[in-house]
Amino acid sequence: MGYAKEDGAAIASRLSQMIRCETVSYNDLEKIDFRRFDEFKVLLEELYPEIHKVCERSFHGRTGILYRWAGKSNRDVTVLMSHYDVVPCNEALWNKSPFSGEIDGEYVWGRGTLDTKGTLCGIVEAAEALIRNGFIPENDIYFSFSGDEEISGPSAPAIVEYLKSHGIRPALVLDEGGAIVENVFPGVSKPVAVIGTGEKGYLDLCLVMEGKGGHSSAPPAHSLVGSLAKAVVKLENKPFDAHLTPPVMEMFKTLGGESTFLYRIIFANLWLFMPLLKVLFTKQGGEMNALIRTTTAITKMEGSKAYNVLPPYAEIGLNLRLMPDDTVASAKKYVEDTIDNPDIKVEVVESREASPISPTGSKGWHHVKEAVHETWEGVLVSPYLMLAGSDSRHFCEISDHVLRFSAMPLSKEERGLIHGNDERILIENLVDTVRFYENLIRKL
Repeated sequence: MGYAKEDGAAIASRLSQMIRCETVSYNDLEKIDFRRFDEFKVLLEELYPEIHKVCERSFHGRTGILYRWAGKSNRDVTVLMSHYDVVPCNEALWNKSPFSGEIDGEYVWGRGTLDTKGTLCGIVEAAEALIRNGFIPENDIYFSFSGDEEISGPSAPAIVEYLKSHGIRPALVLDEGGAIVENVFPGVSKPVAVIGTGEKGYLDLCLVMEGKGGHSSAPPAHSLVGSLAKAVVKLENKPFDAHLTPPVMEMFKTLGGESTFLYRIIFANLWLFMPLLKVLFTKQGGEMNALIRTTTAITKMEGSKAYNVLPPYAEIGLNLRLMPDDTVASAKKYVEDTIDNPDIKVEVVESREASPISPTGSKGWHHVKEAVHETWEGVLVSPYLMLAGSDSRHFCEISDHVLRFSAMPLSKEERGLIHGNDERILIENLVDTVRFYENLIRKL
């Protein structure tokens, strides 16, 4: 199905209405205005009447929405996922109001356009158009939309429990994740659709020291903050060991053949050049470094509330993203061993293990890959290890084929807008997202 310019304008208008619904998640649940989440559910009914005529809808947890689009068979079930809650923002730092949904002819502006009301819009727009044209999928398709992904809330687990209780083991689960990126992989000039076949684990640690405190005019030889600072320097000077996981090995193999001559030689002989890559990626940091090791980010520091008072208590917060073969327990021990200071307590604040790795030889993988090629000509497709977290991790309990792909091109600048200021989506990219889901749904 082709999309004219006026179709893009209509799709943008409907996404704009979604953006204007301020479905903001806060870790402090008392701050959440659940009325806006209820309004979003009603808005979907108003914007997509055909879906609500044909699909069964059920609610799970406080914000979870699940649609079942009955197909000709229920053998190879697919779950298409997104979330409609968004993170808070500082409106003063935006050039346009974050919940205006302003359309300037080129972009739709607002919190959630990229993360992830844009992909939710793509799913329901494609389904609405197909239903209007009498299309019936070959197999049952579920749409799973949670409203608390940003705070690791209970909606997605509740949806998984519901599907599990009905004996449903999806042949494919597709959630947010990688995107179409350029100039990320050394030696590769073509755009690449990176599809997450797994995601890293998550670990928040708090390094804590306690002391006597007192007046700053007579400080001890070594302060609490100074000792913690030394611990941080040790951690930054001794990062976790770099190694390749199956998704990253397959990514290097896939993209190696598309690289310049030098990198083709390197990727074809990783046994020889891996030490060189480790040094290169460690030095540059960023995404490539995060693909080959468990990362440690120093994110919080707290000491005294006054300049002239020694703190009786000081702490530093760490956020670790775990490789699949590093566990929460092993990562905590690594931090303790590296710090090597028994006076520093290492406390786990929040944690989850890395997800299992999904294979790339499945029918679902090939359906997604084909839909990418049909939507974006000349784009390479590669597996990768997702660096962030998503609701899809919960679905690994009921499916061995969980993939993570945000179906749109995202430049480095646009990736920086996610959870940042001035988040916005190109209307032409939004239309392509709809086209991708339409191409995919026809195969399921």
